Amino acid sequence: MEKFAPFIMCVIFIFIAFCLWRLALKISSLAARKKILSYDLASKESTSVLLMSYFGEFAVRPDKWLPVMTRLGKMYSLVDDIIFLPTCIAVVKVKSMSGQVFNGPSRKWTQSVRLRSGEHKEVEFENPIIENERNIIAITKIFEKEKITPPPMYNIVIFSSDKVVFSEESPEVYTLSDAVKKLKSLSDGKKIPLKERMAYIRAVKKYSTTKSAARANNKKIASMNK
Repeated sequence: MEKFAPFIMCVIFIFIAFCLWRLALKISSLAARKKILSYDLASKESTSVLLMSYFGEFAVRPDKWLPVMTRLGKMYSLVDDIIFLPTCIAVVKVKSMSGQVFNGPSRKWTQSVRLRSGEHKEVEFENPIIENERNIIAITKIFEKEKITPPPMYNIVIFSSDKVVFSEESPEVYTLSDAVKKLKSLSDGKKIPLKERMAYIRAVKKYSTTKSAARANNKKIASMNK
């Protein structure tokens, strides 16, 4: 038994070190969440970090440039975050906006925000639900090419401020805190086998490209169709 004592002690020390490492990660994640949620307006990068702190780096894949077929040809679309949850895939569009957002079924939405000077500024922007629907189609096409049966996919638009106010409620649109609650609720239900989840991740990685390559391709396609 004495011969195995050093080995047993080594295993115990490794186990303790692992537990301390996990504890440190948890404390770090909690601190990151608290800090980001305290922002009046979180950036897209901070939003991705927050999502990773809740759902893990394995599940959250930020900044994926995926191919989409347009009337001009094959171009690349940026997906802010793809979250491979245990039960489904959440395709996330992040809008770093606060103030009043006039949303609805129209192709254009409007942001109304009060400036520090006291004046109101209005900004018109593309309907992010429609923009993100294109990303869901792009992922679906990838799965079709790889002969993968797609899991349930959800269109989630996150406005990275808890102070944003929407003119209409929408099942796709959330403030930062409410988005986390929604994503947690989507995680409940029948679990997808890990092997299938890995196949989804590999397929997306296979067809995604870098930011520079995507922009070069998009610029080339646009110039050819002038």
